[in-house]
Amino acid sequence: MKFQILIIFLFISSFSYAQNNSPLLIGNQNSYINENGVMLQKTSTSPVIIDKNATPVRTPIINTNSPLNNTAFRWTLIDPVAIVNTCNVSGNGLYEAATWYLNSQRISLYQNTNNTPLWEHFENPNYNPTYTALSDSGNIIAATSSYNIYMFNRGSSTPFFNFDLTTLPDTGFGLALGLTKNGKFLLTSANRQDSTWIMFFSKDSTHWVWRYRVGESRPNGAVIFGITLSGNDSLAVVNTYYDFYIFKTFTGQLLYKNSINPLNPYGTQTKMGISGNGSIVATVNNQGYLRVFQRADTTYNFLWQHLEPPGTYYNWMTSVDVSYDGTYIASGTLNFLTSSTYDGKVKLFKTATGSTPLWTYSGMGDEVSSVSFSKNSKILTAVSWGGLNVPVNNLLVFKVPNNLNQPIFAYTGAGSYSWCSTSNDGLTVIAGGKKVHARAFGNGGEIDNIAVDTSDIPLSVHNISMIPKSYALRQNFPNPFNPVTKIKFDLPNNTKVKIIIYDISGREISQLVNNNLSAGSYEIEWNGNDFASGVYFYKMQTESFADVKRMILIK
Repeated sequence: MKFQILIIFLFISSFSYAQNNSPLLIGNQNSYINENGVMLQKTSTSPVIIDKNATPVRTPIINTNSPLNNTAFRWTLIDPVAIVNTCNVSGNGLYEAATWYLNSQRISLYQNTNNTPLWEHFENPNYNPTYTALSDSGNIIAATSSYNIYMFNRGSSTPFFNFDLTTLPDTGFGLALGLTKNGKFLLTSANRQDSTWIMFFSKDSTHWVWRYRVGESRPNGAVIFGITLSGNDSLAVVNTYYDFYIFKTFTGQLLYKNSINPLNPYGTQTKMGISGNGSIVATVNNQGYLRVFQRADTTYNFLWQHLEPPGTYYNWMTSVDVSYDGTYIASGTLNFLTSSTYDGKVKLFKTATGSTPLWTYSGMGDEVSSVSFSKNSKILTAVSWGGLNVPVNNLLVFKVPNNLNQPIFAYTGAGSYSWCSTSNDGLTVIAGGKKVHARAFGNGGEIDNIAVDTSDIPLSVHNISMIPKSYALRQNFPNPFNPVTKIKFDLPNNTKVKIIIYDISGREISQLVNNNLSAGSYEIEWNGNDFASGVYFYKMQTESFADVKRMILIK
């Protein structure tokens, strides 16, 4: 059952020769692959003659089947002909980027207020946009397409950075990428069938800072399926179907290399997970293993592994993420119930306690395509392809830690989600994919923006004194500051509190607090590392009190 060679071949050929298919999808319109010894059709597109001027449907979803709290859709966007490849939210949760393929190929930038794009960059009809990433502030957007690597400013659909892959003597095509949190550096790849360049750029130059070639010893196994930066950007885990590599991001030094699956050649087609400081790395593979590694100075040691037990066929681990603090690991599965029926699970693990999951959520219908933690490690999002014939919940939001597998939000989408992304504070989730099931023919895509109610989740603010007599918003200290300052505020009563940061133009750039808090005096930090020097304002709003103060960031 050496299906992996066929997988990579179809992956490459579908990108190179089938102009209407995404390189993220295996096979072209008539392709089949061997999964666990069973020939399965992996088609997820059906090109048709279309009106290129067809207008996306911009109608907010009002009703959901979220049972437990006030989490709800802010907006949704349904495109009649194009499909979402990947989508991501900025760290501050205010901006979202998506790549659309098959028809009306484009890169789109949105904000939370509505589903009308701030801008859209339309691609050559023969090209397919693939991956996208945003800086924490949303001021820089990066994206890859068939033969281009782009970087955009938030205010313009014209890229200020465009690396044309056809200028390389061995060309390649653009897939996975990772953008540093401040938007100043980009790690990406030029993928080929025989070998692939991993390239690291500064936003100020299209000449790479460093590059590294992989795949020469792995025939047909050089395609980069994932690039994931650690939360502090110091390390990056890069993976092909067969192998994963851990680099020092800014120097290109290779710290560690290992097989995705040392037991046999069943690899992976998803990105790997890494913690905020890079101390924990988690990999998954198509034999059903989640494997966890821990950094030991200049190398990594194997820590533990978990197997999704096989039945008649191997079940797959299809997605993984590690929380910023390294405490938790989430994974998703594809379970082969029979040769033609499927299910998917979400599993949450605590790194320190090993391979037994804290909980498992079953019944996702099919492949769990993406899992995503918030930076504060309090929110976990998971999406799947959903049920082919029977509707199931395929967009879920969980709070962490939680010893029960009950989501705070559950939605039954009509199609298949391929990607999800969660803001640093967990207040915004973005999810996108295909409007019909991934195993069925059909066109159309959907992207959803969800406002997560975290009011019952403790924030990283702490009570510092006895209950005060009146409301107050204190002047931040230090002021001026670089880059961290502290903000104190007083609450004489239990109340819902919002503290929002605005730039000099009055644009919201960060939401520090949006929670119910008990009476007391509180202190919270704001880190302006990803923002330019200048004057900023912070506003405190409760049911009966509001105040605004000015602060100065000097770098």
